[in-house]
Order: sequence, then C-alpha cells, then structure tokens
Amino acid sequence: MSFDLPFELPVGWQVATVEELVKRKIIAKPLDGNHGGTHPKASDYVESGIPFVMASDLSGGQVDLISCKFITEKQASSLRKGFSKAGDILLSHKATIGRTAIVQDNDYDFIMLTPQVTYYRVIDTSLLSNIYLKAYFDSRFFQSILALWAGAGSTRAYLGITGQLKLPIILPPIEIQSEISGHVDVLNRKITLNNGTNQTLEEMAQAIFKSWFVDFDPVKAKMNGEQPEGMDAATASLFPEKLVESELGLIPEGWEVSTLSSLIKLTGGGTPKRSEETYWNGDIPWFSVRDAPSGSNVFVVDTDEKITELGLNKSSTKLLPKGTTIITARGTVGKLALVGTDMCMNQSCYGIRGKEVGDFYNYFNLNEAVSTLQRNTHGAVFDTITTKTFDTYSMAFSGAELANKFDALVAPLLQKIEANVRQNIELATLRDTLLPKLLSGEIELDTTINN
Repeated sequence: MSFDLPFELPVGWQVATVEELVKRKIIAKPLDGNHGGTHPKASDYVESGIPFVMASDLSGGQVDLISCKFITEKQASSLRKGFSKAGDILLSHKATIGRTAIVQDNDYDFIMLTPQVTYYRVIDTSLLSNIYLKAYFDSRFFQSILALWAGAGSTRAYLGITGQLKLPIILPPIEIQSEISGHVDVLNRKITLNNGTNQTLEEMAQAIFKSWFVDFDPVKAKMNGEQPEGMDAATASLFPEKLVESELGLIPEGWEVSTLSSLIKLTGGGTPKRSEETYWNGDIPWFSVRDAPSGSNVFVVDTDEKITELGLNKSSTKLLPKGTTIITARGTVGKLALVGTDMCMNQSCYGIRGKEVGDFYNYFNLNEAVSTLQRNTHGAVFDTITTKTFDTYSMAFSGAELANKFDALVAPLLQKIEANVRQNIELATLRDTLLPKLLSGEIELDTTINN
C-alpha cells in the first residue's frame, strides 16, 4: 500500500504513517476488539453492564452508550483486547468502514469494542490533539484512502491493524491543530445540543402517545370526574368515560382490539444490480440499515448510497414518499426511520404507511410495537420480521379521528426534530470538509474561525 498526497502541504506540516507515530510514541499502537474464540454472542447480552460497542454505535461524533449492547463485567474482563476509555478515537474498519467517534466522558471504567472497531489513543498531546485526529479521520482525503485499502463496497470490506499501521496521518503544527480542534469543537457542541433537543422532543411526543393510547390517562381522568390534564375540551370529548374488559385487559369503551397488520400497508424493497454502473450514484436516496437514525433523531433525510431513476425502474425497489416509516426487518431487526425525503430502500426493510392514520401516529405506534415484533421474528440463520410478524401485535385502536388529533398535536415537535437533523448534516459536512478545504487553500483558518 502506498499513497501520494493530492496537494502540497503548507510549510511546517508533516505526514507520517500510523506506524511511525507509534514508534515516535505520539500514539499507542492501535488495537481492535479482536477477541478470538471468546467473542460474546447475542445470548450473552444483558440489560446493563459494560458497553459492547459496534460500528453502528458510533454516531454524531460520540458513542451511543444508551442503545448499545452490554455484557457482564466478568465476561468483559475475560476478553484479551478491545478495552477503550474516554478520549480514545474509534474507527470502524470492517464491513461498515470509516465511522468515527471520540469516546466521551462516561461512568464506565472502560468500554469493550467489537472486532469491527479500532481505538487510537494519543500519548503525546504536545504533538497531536485527539480532536484534530478525529477531524482528520473524518476528512474526505483520509476516508477515500481507508475505503480504497479496505475494499469498501464489497461484503468483505476490511482493513486490519497491519493495514491501518500504513495509513498516512497529516500533522500540522500543534497550534494549528488546536485552532482546527477549536472550530470542530464548536460545530460538535451545536450538533450535540441539537441531538439533546431532539431527545427531549421525541420523549415528549412518545409520552403523549403512551398516555393517550397505552395507559389511557384521559379516560381514567374522566372516570374520576376530572378534566384530562393539559387537553382542550374538543380533544377531551373524543375520549370515553369508561374502561371495559377485552382480550387485552381493560381498554376504553368503544375502542377496538386491532392487529397491527390491519392498520398498516407494507411495501418491500430491493437492490439494483451492483454490476450495472448506470443504476448507481444517482440522486435518489437508497436506504439500508446503516442509514437508520441514531438516538431520538427519528428522521432519515439522506443516505450513504444513491441510485439512478434507471436503477429504480429496473429493480424491485420502490420510491417511498415522505412520511413513510421504514423498519429494518432482517439481521439488525427493529430499527425505525421516518422518511423525510422521498427514497428507496433495500430488501431487508419494510416501508410502512397507516391505512387510516397519520404518519406520526403510525411511527409511534410502530415504536410501541417494536419489542414484540423483535421477540416474534423468524429465521434459522437471521432474525427476520415477515409480513406475518405484524399479526402478532395487537392494540386498542381509538379510531382515526383521535389518532389524527395526536398527529396534529405532535407535528410541531417532529418538524423541529427534522429541522435539527437537517442542520446537523450541514454542520457535519462543514466539520468533515474543514481540513481538505484548508489544505487546498479554498479557505483560510483565521477566516473560518472568526466567522
């Protein structure tokens, strides 16, 4: 493996391989989660313990320590490698190539990595900033080399530690690194703030859904002779004043027990032929599980891969309109995404629209159903949600009028989430292209920092 810089370095800037930085004791030797025969299995996962971090858990520049898998401390201690801590830069190098994160401050003594992920640990902070190194890993220059050497696009894409040691690292003087890091930190803080806002907004909408359609709080309030809290009279009038027995237990009078499948319309996906270049690199987003939104961001508005109109017409994939909920249905099961831009998807997903209800009710109803759907998957090799799986979840259905009242109530919350998701994409693009734009002379650092 070799490389040529496509640009001339400014005076005082250097380039070195990862291996050279290790020899100079600027960074420790990178290590991944190569656990040998002791690699944890799905049956080893527990509700709480030591985070067991996969490539899919690297999101928004940090590690998703809420939705990630967990293993017991005893099992983690038995593993040979993969112990990472706050401040480490993580890089995915297998199958899903090029995801990055800095391990944020957390309450764990360490986290464990799967074999998909390598950690880089800066030793000499007088010569290398870990925030700069993360920004460099995100640059298009580095990502293009990593993708090329790893064979990105193939099902066996991989660049092990031996290959990673040959990767080039561009080293500006530390004061330049610090300025770049400061600018990146400002962008990251805004992205983090938006993510936090989205979490609050999503939790508010979810709480309303649960109160109305799962716990039946407005009905219970009316049974006690009270006005449902925070609800206008017109909406309150749509709730009955009595709970009655059903196969699900007590439900509001007049509501029907319905299967999930009776309330939704399913659309399957597909993949255009990879060998046909004219089918790919178009302008139609094409969703796969790696595009699923992280945390409470809810919406997917862009995808890693895109197809052409010819690819759409010559394959079994369909164009999903905005407002469709996508659910991943094979392998990684039960991740949801609310479509914010018309897009297609692969065959490992379903697109779901409500028959009578609005897009937001449909999304939150599916979110409530996910754990049941995951328990009722089929498949000898891969967990799979089939069309019949949607028959296994039943709920008390209020009817379309109240469901659509919910949509109208939470619409401003969801619209703000979508706006934040779109802004985060713009901020991340600015952050990730900062370094190559500096190198090409397209922008100057002082101008960037001051504006």
